[in-house]
Formats: sequence, structure tokens, C-alpha cells
Amino acid sequence: MNLLVPHSWLLEHLDTKAKPADIQRYLSLCGPSVEQITQVDGEPIYHIEVTTNRVDMMSVYGIAREAAAILPQFKIKASLKKINHKPFTISHKPLDITIKNNPHLCHRILAIKLSDVKLGPSPKWLQDRLIQIGQRPLNNIIDITNFCMWELGHPVHAFDYDRLKKKTVIVRTAKKGERLTTLDDKTHTLKGGEVVFDDGTGQIIDLPGIMGTQNTVVTHTTKNVLLWIESIVPEKIRLASMGLNIRSQAAILNEKGVDPELGLTAILQSIKLSQTIAGAQVASRLVDIYPYPPKSVTTTLNQQTIDTYLGIHLEPKKITKILTSLGCIVNLRSNIYYLTPPSWRSSDLLIPQDYIEEITRIYGYHNLPSILMATSIPDNPPDDNFQLEHQIKTWLADWGLTEIYTYSLVAQPDAKNNLKLTNPLTDDMIYLRQSLISSHLQVINQNKNKKDISIFEMANVYLPKPKNLPEHQLRLTLTTTQDYAWLKGIIEALFQKLHLPSITFKPTANSTAAILSHTTQVGTIGIVTPSISAADLDVKTLISLSSLYPHYQPLPTTAPIIEDVTITLSPQTYLGPVITAIKSVSPLIESVTLKDRYQDNFTFTITYRHPKNQLTDQDIAPLRAKITTKIHHTPGV
Repeated sequence: MNLLVPHSWLLEHLDTKAKPADIQRYLSLCGPSVEQITQVDGEPIYHIEVTTNRVDMMSVYGIAREAAAILPQFKIKASLKKINHKPFTISHKPLDITIKNNPHLCHRILAIKLSDVKLGPSPKWLQDRLIQIGQRPLNNIIDITNFCMWELGHPVHAFDYDRLKKKTVIVRTAKKGERLTTLDDKTHTLKGGEVVFDDGTGQIIDLPGIMGTQNTVVTHTTKNVLLWIESIVPEKIRLASMGLNIRSQAAILNEKGVDPELGLTAILQSIKLSQTIAGAQVASRLVDIYPYPPKSVTTTLNQQTIDTYLGIHLEPKKITKILTSLGCIVNLRSNIYYLTPPSWRSSDLLIPQDYIEEITRIYGYHNLPSILMATSIPDNPPDDNFQLEHQIKTWLADWGLTEIYTYSLVAQPDAKNNLKLTNPLTDDMIYLRQSLISSHLQVINQNKNKKDISIFEMANVYLPKPKNLPEHQLRLTLTTTQDYAWLKGIIEALFQKLHLPSITFKPTANSTAAILSHTTQVGTIGIVTPSISAADLDVKTLISLSSLYPHYQPLPTTAPIIEDVTITLSPQTYLGPVITAIKSVSPLIESVTLKDRYQDNFTFTITYRHPKNQLTDQDIAPLRAKITTKIHHTPGV
């Protein structure tokens, strides 16, 4: 998040004589990063980058509060000035607006009616302030709300009171398909679930915390204004802002959790400026609907824990001073700190380490001594799964395949139940993939001018689970324009490298085959088009069955008997089941390989061996007949 802060505006809240260069240097060392200082009509303007977890610093006052804590660490006097609101005449008239709040959607509402408002251009000083921070002046009431938001960090909204015909505001969630036109004159169709304000007739009069609507906007004819502040649940703000693509400054602040306690200060400041600049009169009591104020959470922190993290000993007095300067309540008893965060840090300071980080930051990382480690860096135990994944990629690359990386999102679903994003960034990235093959086909199509493309990818696919998050499944997909036999050979070589036992290819429908290790299916292989073949493997199953290290087998002590057997088979016969059938005849059959083929005659080399006894021809003779019988009873032969 980026913020522009004029130097003179900062000094309205920070009592210091520090030079702009010193403020830039020391804030950048211990707090928000001041990227540069520019000059606008002789006024130094700080360009500040604030991290997203520190919404409390996204204002002039927030930066002043941070500077008041940091600058004294560098022996520069600085203190935060209190915000003094000019007292205004309290009206005893009730606010004749019926507000129906939903505390589960809106934590706090502040509202007050102002009458006799004289709309017109803002005074020059206010226009200059807004121009300095990159904002366009509109009219005095709108400028006041923008000024207070940038000064204090809490958005303020102004309704044209007389355009609220039913004098009712209902806090509810939107229905799918409802429409509204925002202040930027854009019409939006709501997706359902966004927090909206309803005037009691079903008409939406505000998209709270994000942007107002045209039907209640303040115009040059406005005489009565309803000043309004709300604290909507941050998650709801984020959902609506991203879903509708409305990234207003109010939305950016509110989605990160603006301090509800700041609301009173912001509306009092808005009232004061409205009286001074627009001649407004307070016409009602200030309504404050705050059903469940957040409770303070106290965290305990041990002195020894602080010393351990910092590597040095900081005096309790120093620690107390640092934390107090940040607004924390500190109680020290028996070397244990009892810490309560200020309201603006209640969602940020939650655990002891959060406070240690703040102590270190303000004390200064540059003040911590640099020392070498007393011991060596401990070795991380090797992850066998990671090693196997890496080794598989290395083997495939060595065998001539090219590793690719494709997007997890695809334009068209590759299955009936693909998960669809509710807020896709582009139209070609809508669905979570359930297969890698469609992405591979796209890669091959983009490189169709090249010959012999062979690619592989090991990545997650996303399988839907009812009423739960999708299952992430790691897959290995190989795709090639070379022939099917080449790809099958790659799979066999991979299985051999992984020492997987008994690989078989069991034909299934549509020119595909299941890849099995014993009876466990590891993946599938098949012909996608006449010129493209692909294989898809389940990496988890593959790794669970495999090993980087071969099992020791003693050298054979007996000689094998090797003979060739020629069998007549149909040309459409799959040889995998034939070889499996031959091996299943007897444990004495050590190996079976295809030696030759002539027309319908297939010659297999069969190796026989007994682990202890030397086999003879008489031992082998009965097996020959069994082999013939087994083959003829094998399905598909």
C-alpha cells in the first residue's frame, strides 16, 4: 500500500523539529519504507510504502504516531499531538432514521444528521491538501470525508438525507442478480453475499465500506446530510471489492480491518470541518450502534524469551518505554511482561513473538551485534520422496524428454466436474485442471513445426471432494509425437530404474492400457491421436512401490537353460499378457523376451533356472506343454 504525506500535514500531528531527510532515513530503518521525497510547490511530500498488515499506518496520523515512537530512538525529540475536536452544540433531537443492523455483518455504526449545509467548493487549503496527495477536489462535503479518511485512516460517508425517502437503513446481504450504480457512474450486478444497505423498499442505497451509490449521492442541491461511519466485516469487504472489481481506497482500508474505535474520532472530525467549512448545523443526536466492542487480549512475555530472541539483554525500562510508545499497556511483574495492545493493533499483536518483533524493530535491527554462529548449520534429513521426484525428472531429461511447466488453470473443463473459480483473472484461466494432458496437447500444437517432440511434467491436478477442499494429486505425464512403442519403452525403463516389480500393460478401451505393478495400477498409457501418445502416472503410488536402492540378490550358483519357443499368434494379440502367462507357468522361468517375429509366428527366448539345483532337459520338458496350454487359455490370444 502506498501513501503520500505532505511534511506540513505530518507536523500538524507530530511535534518535532526533525528535518525531512532525517524522518525519511529513520522511519525507513525502523518502520514504513519512505521511498522518496518530492517537492510540490516547495512542500516536501513523503512517498511511503506500508505493508498490508499495518492498516493503522495508512494515514497521516498513523505515520505521525509511528514517527513519534521511532525518532526518539535516534535522540530526536518527537511526540504525538492529541486530536482536539472543537466542541459542537449537542442536539437532543433523535435521529429520525430507523437503522436495522446485523452485528454479524457490521460491527459498528455511527450516524448524525447535519442541516443547513451550504455546498460549494472547498477552501484553498483543503483543495491543496487533497491535490498534494493525488486526490481531486469535488465539493466541500465530499472533500471533508476524503480529507478525514486520508488524515485519520477511517473512511467516512455522506448521504443526501432528503433522498432517503423511507428514512430507513437495513444492513443485509445482497441477493444474486441485484443491481446498483456506484458513485463512479458504473452499474454492477451483484453476485450475492455482498453487504449492502437497503432503504426498506428493497432498493440498495449503498455498498458500504467500498463505494456509495448514485441514488443517495450528495449534489449541489443537498441541504441536509447524513454523516455515516460503519465497520463492516473485512472478509465481506474483500469478497465484494474483488468480485465487483471496485478497488476504492475505502475498500483497501476496510478489507484489512480498520480500528472500529477510530470511528468516533473520524466522525467528530468530520462534524467539526462540516461546521467550519460548510456552515452545517448539528440536527440530531449522534447515534452509536456498537453491540460487541472487541475485548482486549493480554499476552504474557518473559524477559528471558526476549533476550534469547535478540541475543542481547535489553533493560526492562527500555522495553517498557518502546512498547508504551507504540500504545501498548505494559505491566511488569517478576520479569514477566503482561501486555495489552492498543485498539489499532488488536488484530496484529497476538502472540509473544509479535511483541518481540516490535521491540526489535523500534530498538533497531542495526543495533543488534553481528556474530558468527557458534555451531554449524544442522543438516536437514533428506526427503526420500523429494529425492525420487528429482531423480525421475533427471532420468527423463537424460533420455531426451523436455520438462515443461503449465498453468494450473485452464480455459475449458477437461472433466464434467471441474472446479470453477468465482473470480478468475482472465477468461482463459477459469477451471482447475484435473489432467495435464490437455495442456500438453496445447504445447505440442504450439510447436507443431518441430519434429519428435517429447515432453514431461510433474505437477498437481485438483480433484473435487464433496463439501471439502479439492484433493491435490501429484501426477507425472509424458507426451510424445514419437510412436507408442518408444513411449512404452520409456515407461519400462523408468520402472526398471525405480526397481518396480512385475510391470504389465493391461489393455482397456479406446486405445489405452492400464500400467500395473503386480496388481496395483500406477497409471495409464495410450494413443491420443495417430501422431501423439501419452502416459499419465500417479506419483504417490509410483513412489510408494519404488526404491532408489536395488535389493541385493545373490549371484546364481547354477547354470541356466535357455531355449527358444516359436508360437503362432493372431496379429492383433497383445504380447504383454502372453509373456505374463508364460512366466506364471513356473517359478523356474527366470525371464521371457521376444526374440523374433515372422508373419504370425513369434519366437520367445525363455530362461530357466533353479536357485540351488542344476536343471536338466527332463526337468524342463513338462513345462513346455504347460506353456502351450497356458497360452491357448489366455484371454485375447
